[in-house]
Amino acid sequence: LVAISRTYLQMAISRGLNGIGLALVIPAINSLVADYTDDHTRGAAFGWLQMTCNLGSIVGGSFGVLLAPFTFLGVPGWRLAFHIVGIISVALGLLMWLLAADPHSKSKSAASAREEARELLRDARAVIAVPTFQVIVAQGVAGLIAWSGLNFATMWLELMGFTHWETSIITGLYLFATALGALFGGVVGDAVSRRFPDAGRIALAQISSASALPLGAVLLLGLPNDPSTGVAHAAVFFVMGFAISWNAASTNKSVRNQPF
Repeated sequence: LVAISRTYLQMAISRGLNGIGLALVIPAINSLVADYTDDHTRGAAFGWLQMTCNLGSIVGGSFGVLLAPFTFLGVPGWRLAFHIVGIISVALGLLMWLLAADPHSKSKSAASAREEARELLRDARAVIAVPTFQVIVAQGVAGLIAWSGLNFATMWLELMGFTHWETSIITGLYLFATALGALFGGVVGDAVSRRFPDAGRIALAQISSASALPLGAVLLLGLPNDPSTGVAHAAVFFVMGFAISWNAASTNKSVRNQPF
């Protein structure tokens, strides 16, 4: 729909529908990962999942940038990129429908479906009442402020004077570092949870979150706003991306998907 949009309103509606689709798919994927893993392997599984997503963002973003300046059979490159994403999404959906197996799937009548919906609401209320879940949600609200700010890193670097090529290299290294950090956090989270089952994952998350403060200070206050310091900016972005990306795989998703 985005690829064929002709006005801003059409594109906004299409992107909104895309967001609804992602909101349906992502929890289902996390649920499947949780169903197929146990407490001591869940972090690594989420780490691999997040790493592949981040690497896909790098490849997809680079591919889209390469396509953008060109036109194919009268179709602008940026529209073609959305067409390709749509085709791949449909193909993956069909493969999931045909090949994937839900370990909890079973046929249900209309009455049992209504009962399951009521049970789902009861479970949701029970989960919301868990103090640990409330703390995770509160942490997520505060933590996403910084992550949302990092979305403007590309604009910040270019306003500082970095070229498009230099900016793409720095942001690409940052995304690659977050992919490595996600896998590292997931694997280490599993290891420390076996050694310290009550506090291992939480301590690891605290270390990761705390590292953002000095690294962010170095990036924003320590380095000069000078495009000649590209190597230093790239190094700090890489280290920061690796250090601050442990939480989701090691702690948040792993703890959320444990039975309460």
